[in-house]
Amino acid sequence: MRMLLALLLTASAWASTTPAALQAASQRLQASARSAGVAFPLKSVEVRIFKEPHRLELWSGGKLVKTYAVALGDRGLADKRRRGDHLTPEGRFYICNRNAWSAFHLFLGLSYPHEAAADHGLRTGLITRNQREAILRAQRSGSQPNWNTPLGGAVGIHGGGSSSDWTWGCVAVENDEIEELWTACPLGTPVIVEAR
Repeated sequence: MRMLLALLLTASAWASTTPAALQAASQRLQASARSAGVAFPLKSVEVRIFKEPHRLELWSGGKLVKTYAVALGDRGLADKRRRGDHLTPEGRFYICNRNAWSAFHLFLGLSYPHEAAADHGLRTGLITRNQREAILRAQRSGSQPNWNTPLGGAVGIHGGGSSSDWTWGCVAVENDEIEELWTACPLGTPVIVEAR
């Protein structure tokens, strides 16, 4: 019985957010949309991340809704190349995973590795032809690519704070901000990460 209680307490400690917090996030996002002259609920959502200025932009229907400060990988602004390099990848991605039980509040997984990373990995001998083909199949189907190759994976947008670069390659925002992004970004949401 004690073991069950300990497991339940541990699980509840990992519970990232509450329905009330998500409702409040939705209301904040609605106010931002109204200020930007954008219809709510948001449609045709896109996320744009600019690494050098440490900025994430939330767009809806081609209009900017809100801007957020971000923290990035803790080893600089270069493009991600391999597992463990602690760099944030650049390119075109989509939300391929949503984890409400993340250690970093909420987690929106990106479709990294993408085709460019797979091609580079094959050229440099990091991955096999079969691994590259599996990554491309995942991209074509809009599913999650294999996150367990030498290219790395499990890169996403999550909470935990944005005051300094501290992640292992993810994009971090404040916890209340990831709640807003969580409400706005379903699976398949396009995400563009650029250097500047």
